[in-house]
Amino acid sequence: MNDNARRAANRDRLGAIAAPRPSAIPDAKRHSRRVAKLRRWIIWICATILGPVLMGVAFKSLRLLPVDLRFARIGLEGSRITIETPKLVGYRKDGRPYEVRARAGVQDMNAPEIFELDGLEARIENDNDNVTMLYAAKGVYDAKHDHGEMSGGVRIHQGKRYDMRLEGASMDFRTSVLTSGQPVTLTLETGEITAQSLELAQSERRATFAGKVHSTFPGRQDDGAPDDDGAKQAAQP
Repeated sequence: MNDNARRAANRDRLGAIAAPRPSAIPDAKRHSRRVAKLRRWIIWICATILGPVLMGVAFKSLRLLPVDLRFARIGLEGSRITIETPKLVGYRKDGRPYEVRARAGVQDMNAPEIFELDGLEARIENDNDNVTMLYAAKGVYDAKHDHGEMSGGVRIHQGKRYDMRLEGASMDFRTSVLTSGQPVTLTLETGEITAQSLELAQSERRATFAGKVHSTFPGRQDDGAPDDDGAKQAAQP
């Protein structure tokens, strides 16, 4: 190849390098849009598949409970289900029903029989169509064992017959026995009893008090006389 031919070849290569090229920016933008659209479709597909699965697991855990459960609305966060105005129905040893309601409850799917309740309200049917009502600021209800742990202030009453106030208590709904190791005040139609602990057996209509028991019954000679520390006193509420 002579010098003229080499110079011509070099000019051709330089011309090819310097020649204007079509822009790649529109292709890159179209690719980005396709990727973003694909990501949105993946998110929607996953939500469509996983949503019903998670809700199905939640409802399945609720159906496994040994009580009748009703509620207004639920929300799911991780393994915890928040239940709005739950109503749980269980049965005592004699076959009579009891109801446990609350403003809100939380259930963990890892322990579906346990409910953490706010604003607990329980309704217990007794003989002669009497109804005992129980209220607590907070409670933990075990549906499997028909047991409740209540705190933050507890009240239990049966119409005008009696009204009992405690800081905290444990309730065996199956046997209708309430126990507490905290100060208690029982107000009756005929007087008042205070103590440091209590056992209340609804089926036996018996209340047993212990620890600094003090009773006030107007009209009695021993009105206002405190019992010895550790003494027990039984009453029929």
